[in-house]
Amino acid sequence: MSDALADNVRGFLSIQSLEDQDVRSESRLRYLHRQAEGEIRQALEPFGYYTPQIETELQRLDSGDWQARYRIDPGVPTRVSRVEIQLLGEAADDSAFQSLLATRPLRRGAILSHQDYERLKTQLQSLAAERGYYQSRFQQQRILVDPEAAEAEIDLVFDSGTRARVGEIRFAESPLDERLLRRYPRFAEGDYLDVTRLVDLQGALIDSDYFSDVEVRPLLDEMEEGVIPVQVNLTPRLRTLYSAGFGFGTDTGARMQLGMNRRYINSRGHKLDARLRFSEIRNDLSGSYMIPGRDPRFDLFGLRARYADENSDTIESSTLALGGVWQRQIGDWERVLSLDFEQEEFTFDQNTQTVKLLIPRAQLSRTLADNRFNTRAGQRISFSLAAANDALLSDVSFIQVSASGKRVDSFGERWRLLSRLEVGATLADEFDRLPASQRFYAGGDNSIRGYDYQTLGPKSAQGNVIGGRYLLVSSLEADYEFRPNWRLAGFIDAGNAFDGWSDPIKTSLGFGVRWQSPVGPIRVDLATPIQDSGVRIHFTLGPDL
Repeated sequence: MSDALADNVRGFLSIQSLEDQDVRSESRLRYLHRQAEGEIRQALEPFGYYTPQIETELQRLDSGDWQARYRIDPGVPTRVSRVEIQLLGEAADDSAFQSLLATRPLRRGAILSHQDYERLKTQLQSLAAERGYYQSRFQQQRILVDPEAAEAEIDLVFDSGTRARVGEIRFAESPLDERLLRRYPRFAEGDYLDVTRLVDLQGALIDSDYFSDVEVRPLLDEMEEGVIPVQVNLTPRLRTLYSAGFGFGTDTGARMQLGMNRRYINSRGHKLDARLRFSEIRNDLSGSYMIPGRDPRFDLFGLRARYADENSDTIESSTLALGGVWQRQIGDWERVLSLDFEQEEFTFDQNTQTVKLLIPRAQLSRTLADNRFNTRAGQRISFSLAAANDALLSDVSFIQVSASGKRVDSFGERWRLLSRLEVGATLADEFDRLPASQRFYAGGDNSIRGYDYQTLGPKSAQGNVIGGRYLLVSSLEADYEFRPNWRLAGFIDAGNAFDGWSDPIKTSLGFGVRWQSPVGPIRVDLATPIQDSGVRIHFTLGPDL
């Protein structure tokens, strides 16, 4: 007898409740023992066994304990000799129902399973409710069993009735213009009602960040002639969100961030976001004014401005930028098109330059992960293209392309492999006039560990790193979870920033520890360069992808 059968029998046996208990009433024990044969038969029938052979025995042992034994031969399983399933009403022509019936396990010759029979009935009812057949019912539902022949006949007649259509879509009062809200539904009045589309609308409105709670429900009590109004109840979020954060990284030192997010400035859903970031080497003030597009789920465009000041061992620069941006979600991919006018003042070897650039950019990125904060499997891919031309409000002409990718793969319950690759190339006739922020550098927490932040790259005659035309950075890391939320890691990083691909590759080796904190992974690494001397500690906080 299979484990499933045995477990079901134990679940039906009332006498099982007396196991390992003191028997206080012999008469009750014998009564439960007499009930056992009937309970065993009842337990076997859902699996198609109607003619079992059962031997029962109850005896008192020398120790004074009672022992009940049941020897069970399930017998020949009952098989389905005929299955007749009829769909009546509009569901008879609905492809979703045809697909459901095509995969049913109840077929002629199969062992009768009451569980499969009940599951099919539940699936038919659930699918009908999901697709708007609110008057559906079973006209017939029966199983005819011939125990002697070990055969069963199944008859199901399901009448779906007519499929409901969407009536008036009613939005509750909210701070947003109803014309904006009506751009969210993927259905219109007169369409067939589909619960999955209602759930989709609910998720889209919550993801918009305008509302803390959304309820989308059909008003069944107002159904008339198969037409059902849909009510959308909305609970707005707080209009303004203020945020503050503090942190530390070996690249940036101590850092702080202040933010203000105005979720809706007006009834048209315009958004304002402002960020102020401080660190020991970089200060950044940025703001954006975003406007929902024709499809507000995936379409945003607006204006942005930024001032950045950086003063590290490698770069001394300040940048002022103003531009426009268009963000669009295309499936799993996020596409960002932008046009920025930038003025950057930068200094190399006591030589200060000021350069103006009008830069169109195109960026495409995708992040897939089973868990963004504790990833066991996922990947991140991004591509970028930027350019400027001295004939179009720019002091320097250049074209720059870059791509990066990172993967997390798991092996068993405790091992992970993290791989990373980043490449970039710049074409410019006057590269020495290209601003510092448009050049490539390597080294640091998220680049080649074992080296200080942005200290790898071509150097000037005075020995200062001035950035390169090309970038190649790669990393391979394996970690092991030695206790919950704690991992040990070993890694190798390699790459450099170059002016020519014949320049040497820098390589480093290291190990580290990771703690999966409530705010994300915290990493502490110890890395040493292979070609150069020294050891460097790296401390970072943030998701793996």
